[in-house]
Amino acid sequence: MLLRSIASMSLLNVAKAAAALLISVGIAARVAPAEFGLVAFAVPLMALLTLLTDLGLSSAIVRHPALDRRQAGAVLSLLGGAGAVGGALLALGAARLEQALQLPGLTPVLQGFACITALSIWATAPRALLERGLAYPRIAGVEAVALLGGLAVFAGALQVQAGVMALVLYHATLQALRAALFTALAWPLFQRSLGWGRIAELLQVGGWVLAGNLLSFAARNADRLLIAPVLGATALGLYGLAYQFMTIPLVLLSWPVSGVLLSALSRLRQDPTAQRDVTAAVLTGTATLALPLTAYLMLLAPAVLAQVYAARWAGLSTLVVMLAPAGLMQSLAVYCSSVLLEAGRHRLNFLLGLLWGGGLTATFALSVHAGLQTLTLSYALVSSAISALMLGVMCRSAGFSARRFARCLLPGSAAALTGAAAGLATLGWAAGRPAAPWLASAAFVAGALAGCALLRARLLDSGRALVRARLAPST
Repeated sequence: MLLRSIASMSLLNVAKAAAALLISVGIAARVAPAEFGLVAFAVPLMALLTLLTDLGLSSAIVRHPALDRRQAGAVLSLLGGAGAVGGALLALGAARLEQALQLPGLTPVLQGFACITALSIWATAPRALLERGLAYPRIAGVEAVALLGGLAVFAGALQVQAGVMALVLYHATLQALRAALFTALAWPLFQRSLGWGRIAELLQVGGWVLAGNLLSFAARNADRLLIAPVLGATALGLYGLAYQFMTIPLVLLSWPVSGVLLSALSRLRQDPTAQRDVTAAVLTGTATLALPLTAYLMLLAPAVLAQVYAARWAGLSTLVVMLAPAGLMQSLAVYCSSVLLEAGRHRLNFLLGLLWGGGLTATFALSVHAGLQTLTLSYALVSSAISALMLGVMCRSAGFSARRFARCLLPGSAAALTGAAAGLATLGWAAGRPAAPWLASAAFVAGALAGCALLRARLLDSGRALVRARLAPST
């Protein structure tokens, strides 16, 4: 069941990451970086409101050992009301924010995201109830339907020249379908209730999660909230698109799998050896994807980006190269939270979150006035250092040796080396041809697959560890 859950969520997020890139390519070909920057500014505001109104309850629902239907209903009603209030506040403050930040065109974008925020928060509790029961194939199905619906609306909006509002309509359709379908599937799992006093224990656990999430939010979004008023919407558009490339391994695998990992470790609480094997398998799979992807972004992606985005997005490739290693480190370090939460080490998880959020926020504040490239490089260096610390803490808490962690990186390292060698050789051979970047990309993929094949025994061992972890769904 665990392998099936990870496979379904991973395949879904491959599709989501591919869709995100297609959307970015489609929008970037039609709008200027300044317009793209408006959405890049609106998204973190939506994320902040979502975090504040979620109250950490989604993680608390997944981990709670005995949740009854009335408690589930109380969580749903609490989050639904909080989402409506949060969305209304964002809509009412949109015009004032546009005027204060001097970002023309921001008001309609924020008003659209106000509705998106309310829908996203409403979907939180039903999705968490399904996740609690390890119903990941169903979750993946809902997310897939919502993604296809959003893409259809996005494509139609592009045809009528909706510009950046096509992105708003995409997110609105996506969240509306998620809210409706998750609620329908989770309906038997809750009973309508306003008894919020019954979820005090959930709120207590959620409080620690919320604190950590807020710190993580500050680290991941303070840059965009600072860039817009200081460096302008154009700089934010460039940074926002580069950041999207950096987070491909996070979106593709780490974020969805971290939720599955938390559920799995909770079910394997009485078997520490199985917990270590599952954690090692997840790290191996993530590194096998993230290492070659990072190599590609640093070595071959600049040539592709130069053809796709042309002069309008000058400077984008430099930012992508700077951010790629930080994305690699974060894609592995993100599992630290799941390991610590399952071990009951909420305080340590919070302290690491405090270091992450406080350290990166300070980095952004100190470097933003020095220019976009300085801010980007500072962020990449500091976040990589903190990620390395989190990996050390995770390994110690999980009972990993340095040697075992290094073994988790071997298949990905081999794939990165063979892919880079094949791609660079092809790029040199085809130099001057318009198709050179694309031929080199194909050669990179072929080389990376060959590298994985060389160490397929280790990958098969990781797969077997996931297969052995047979988990019974929670009731």
